[in-house]
Amino acid sequence: MAKELGKKQERDTAQIFDLILKQLIRLSSVAVIQFINGLFDTNHPLDSTVNYPNTETVSKKLRRLQSDTIIIIGKAYAYHIEAEIEDDENIVVRVFEYGFMEGLRTKTISEDGSKISIKFPNARIIYWETTKKTPDEVTLSLEFSDGEQYDYKVKSFKFLEHDIKELEERKLAILLPFYVLKLRKQTVSAQTSKRRAELAIEMKEIVDELVMMADRAEASGLVSEADKRIVLEHMERLYRELFAQYAEFKEGDVMLQDRILTYSEEAAEKAELRGIEKGIKEGIEKGKAEGKAEGKAEGKAEGKVEKAFDVARKLLSRGMTLLEVAEIAELPIDKLQTLVPR
Repeated sequence: MAKELGKKQERDTAQIFDLILKQLIRLSSVAVIQFINGLFDTNHPLDSTVNYPNTETVSKKLRRLQSDTIIIIGKAYAYHIEAEIEDDENIVVRVFEYGFMEGLRTKTISEDGSKISIKFPNARIIYWETTKKTPDEVTLSLEFSDGEQYDYKVKSFKFLEHDIKELEERKLAILLPFYVLKLRKQTVSAQTSKRRAELAIEMKEIVDELVMMADRAEASGLVSEADKRIVLEHMERLYRELFAQYAEFKEGDVMLQDRILTYSEEAAEKAELRGIEKGIKEGIEKGKAEGKAEGKAEGKAEGKVEKAFDVARKLLSRGMTLLEVAEIAELPIDKLQTLVPR
């Protein structure tokens, strides 16, 4: 019974990890492009478009297949990411199946209909944890009735075999939450509370380093302020999922919650300051515009008065009386008296 419960917990944890990955790869475009560039060793411009095709299909057995881990960069480059906590012999079949469905969606047919071209997305398998059996590359060998054989190869990315500094260099900030897996197996196998306490201290140091990396990623523009908050929230969620049953790890969870709350409060303060600054700027611009408009109006009025005086001078020179000129030029008599020679 205990073994069955353990397997169920593994499946539930794997599902949570999968759902969180699918949320993280829908962060801001810049963060996602950085992630793709780091994972696939590409160099897509950070202002490229990012799209997520609707990849839901129905198999012959009426089973829905949903692969929302396909990402289109720049409307031309497709990428498919699958992730596993443990080795999965069927993962490459799943990657091929989803890749084939995406290829069908974008297939091209020659004018005479004799050739159909199907382009598979570039694929990677992320192994959060690895064993001695975890391969660097997984191959699916396809055999056809004509005797031809083709190999479909997918490279692996062994996540925990990269340290935090390497992840930062690769600009894989959106994967930070998954690094809390680092000490999971050691914690599960720990026999004493003392050993778990030692691991909890080590885990706290790892979390501190992850949070600092998230700060640096935001400061350098790799992720937005909102991205960072979401990354930290998922980090705390996974930390709780993995270590909530161990009292020794409670302090680390509380620390993460405090950090998230602090960042949320700071974000709110920054948003308020930005609102105030925007209001001041808009007020200044409005004042400038109004002053400019008033200046123009005053200038026009002054020009109109000056023109009226010019007309008045001409009329007076022709012998008209002050009263007559005042009525025609629409000027007060006392102002016109200054135009009469003494």
